[in-house]
Amino acid sequence: MTTLDLNQIKDVLLKQRQEIVARMNTLEEGWKDLGGREVEMEEEAQKADLTTLYDQLDKREIDEIEAIDHALVKLASVGYGVCEQCKKSIGEARLEVLPTTRWCKSCAVSKHI
Repeated sequence: MTTLDLNQIKDVLLKQRQEIVARMNTLEEGWKDLGGREVEMEEEAQKADLTTLYDQLDKREIDEIEAIDHALVKLASVGYGVCEQCKKSIGEARLEVLPTTRWCKSCAVSKHI
């Protein structure tokens, strides 16, 4: 990959990270609003459902940020674009579509990712 391509991927990753952090902040504000309200019994069940949803979203968002951070570290250390399993180059087309991928297509299929 060229330096320009790597810079473009870095920009995409940083933009994705900023978007995730913004979404998490919005969810956190909603969570605070939900927690601060006086709720009745019926609303309590809805609040419990929302709590589960927020927890699932938080976990997913955190996983995405960790994957982005991992890719950014690999970009900085020149390890980006190398499959973590077979150590072969990951195709540029795959990296463009999945910039946080850690595996080449073959290894990803074998891992069922």
